[in-house]
Amino acid sequence: MATKRLDEEEWGRYFDQAAAALRGRKATVEVVAPDIGAQFAAAGLDVVGITYDPKDRLLEIALDGMDHLIRDPQEIYVKETPRGLDVVEATDAGGRKHIIQIAGP
Repeated sequence: MATKRLDEEEWGRYFDQAAAALRGRKATVEVVAPDIGAQFAAAGLDVVGITYDPKDRLLEIALDGMDHLIRDPQEIYVKETPRGLDVVEATDAGGRKHIIQIAGP
């Protein structure tokens, strides 16, 4: 399946709808930035949920044992397959890319 860019008006609704189907799947979170290169923030953790708060401009990926927060996202791309959401790529205001890869059924 192709990667698609989400319009900002879609973010809250999209992630609210996707959250239930992600529970129990595993996620790997990688942050890529010129100053740090590619760094893994989490690997193989169970997804608890994902949500976007437009008031605080905060994308939250809740994982078992930690939350990964993306403040002030500038753009968000998603990749869906027949099993559902597989990749979220968000770029924050500092130009850092947050790549969340979701595995499992």
